[in-house]
Amino acid sequence: MQDRRLFLRRSLTRDDLAREVLTNRTYITRALRGRGLNFSQFVNSFRADYAIDLMTSEKYRDASPEDIAVLSGFSSVDTMNRYIKKSAGTTACALRERMEGA
Repeated sequence: MQDRRLFLRRSLTRDDLAREVLTNRTYITRALRGRGLNFSQFVNSFRADYAIDLMTSEKYRDASPEDIAVLSGFSSVDTMNRYIKKSAGTTACALRERMEGA
């Protein structure tokens, strides 16, 4: 998932991931359930980490939240913000402000 950046595909499905890792969708579902996650939560956690990396990089400093969401594979800014809050413990806006103040 990480190395190939599969999470950047907006339409990534369990079947797509299963093909990429040479397994079946049932195994993926069971493995994720064992970690207390569903497929969307799993994929969006990678997207959130990537969005945080983009937001805190100099190259994307002026990118809009919409641009960051699209570049990270999210379908909406709201979903991105929700997962960034889960991942970083703070809002995307607060993260950006912290980086600009540093």
